[in-house]
Amino acid sequence: MTVIHGLALTYLLASLIGAESSGSMPVETSPVHVVLIGGFVSDPSPEQLEGTAGRGGNSGLYRLLGDLTQYDRVSAEYFNWNGTRAGKIKSPEPPMAAGLAESLRDYHEANPEHRLMIVGNSWGGHAAREVCELLADEPVVQVEHVIFLDPSSLARVKHGQRAGELPANVKRATNYYTRHLLSWRKWENESRVENIDLGDPSHGFQFEGGPPYDSTIDTRGHIYAEWDERIHYDIRRRIAHERFATVRTARRD
Repeated sequence: MTVIHGLALTYLLASLIGAESSGSMPVETSPVHVVLIGGFVSDPSPEQLEGTAGRGGNSGLYRLLGDLTQYDRVSAEYFNWNGTRAGKIKSPEPPMAAGLAESLRDYHEANPEHRLMIVGNSWGGHAAREVCELLADEPVVQVEHVIFLDPSSLARVKHGQRAGELPANVKRATNYYTRHLLSWRKWENESRVENIDLGDPSHGFQFEGGPPYDSTIDTRGHIYAEWDERIHYDIRRRIAHERFATVRTARRD
């Protein structure tokens, strides 16, 4: 587990929240714990674990974990989709979603004031929904925000489609999706989910010469989404908003 400290969040908030209105101000909330769950073959490389990989490696979400070091009063940890820790994806008898949920229950019991966020990519998105479902059992653990990064259930369930609905203990979710047939794509009829179509140029991720997020058969879009710096920035922006609540104050003339 990585406990994250730093002052750079102040500058990020200045651009993200402080500019909203002269009549609004950010107010610090309780600490946030971010759980990142990687995809099918996205176990961090030895170089990533050693801290020598730079911007490369084998796990985009593990790189995102490192980028979160600018955040104050935020903690974060990484799991593989099968519940193993970084570098341990081939461990015999992996704990899967049940073991991952148990780890989060233990964390919540030790830190009840911390709010929980989960970020899952590809099969990690499938695992994230499973974990939330398990955390919805008594005693319920509330999940503040789940971020799905082109989630996929290919070979996990029949036809590779999403295995179930968003559990009741999840306050809200963001679903970044490509149009590839192996991904969940748009999450219909769920008011708590904000859908972001990566293949729609209006969102700023699809552009000429860029990754084929709008393709239904080209897997490069699904692979690239794990590493896209623009998506990672947007995820960090959402984490920043979870760290601070914006309240309306009297305007000063």
